Amino acid sequence: MPEPPWVRYEGAKFRDELTKYKMENHPFKTHPFFARVERGEAPLPLVRAWVKQFYPWLSAVPIAMAERFANCTWDPANDRYRRMILDQLVEEAGDPKGKEPGHPELWLRFCEGIGVPRAEVQSAPLLPNTMVAIDDFLYTNRVNPFYVSAAGSSEPPNVELCARLLPSFRSHYKVPEEHLEYYRLHVTADVEHSQWIGEIVAGFAHSPDVRKQMWDQMLRGFSIHAMLVDGVLAAGNGGAGKAK
Repeated sequence: MPEPPWVRYEGAKFRDELTKYKMENHPFKTHPFFARVERGEAPLPLVRAWVKQFYPWLSAVPIAMAERFANCTWDPANDRYRRMILDQLVEEAGDPKGKEPGHPELWLRFCEGIGVPRAEVQSAPLLPNTMVAIDDFLYTNRVNPFYVSAAGSSEPPNVELCARLLPSFRSHYKVPEEHLEYYRLHVTADVEHSQWIGEIVAGFAHSPDVRKQMWDQMLRGFSIHAMLVDGVLAAGNGGAGKAK
């Protein structure tokens, strides 16, 4: 029986194996909900229910990035990694001088384009799955070393997901182009973020123990994203967990 990846590989080779597994097995790739949205088969009310629950998740991302930044010590060896995290934090939260909107704002604009007013999105009650997913996401970024929490990031598969869903929202769900900036941005911006995540993982994947923590964090990230979608599906089908 072959040794697990965290034993067989280290450094950049482990990073490549982690990324390959993530791209093939992340819920963004495997969950039937996203395939149905891509084909335009997910009912519009279900998509609208999902966008309302994804908003609080996105709003928590800058906070998680701040936790990750706080865990990156001021050792000069970490300077480049700290800059990477800070750059992503500012992009997620939005330029503090108001020059560029944050990703939660771009999502609100997308929600408006798909027919959900921002006030409705911002006041929507959080489903239990959403609350647990956000809590776990913030917790793991708070307690783990920054290089472990980075290993669980969803940027690489999110690039592919946004590239798949962008034409679907244009053609199947008739979202006006001016409301699609979130998806247009992530097709390109998360490419750079993915590279940074890969550099962080490769830079610290020196021991089997750390690599195992990174692998487990990746799997934990899978569960969080699946939980977000499953909660919406369950709520929309009386708890049955499948889309109508």
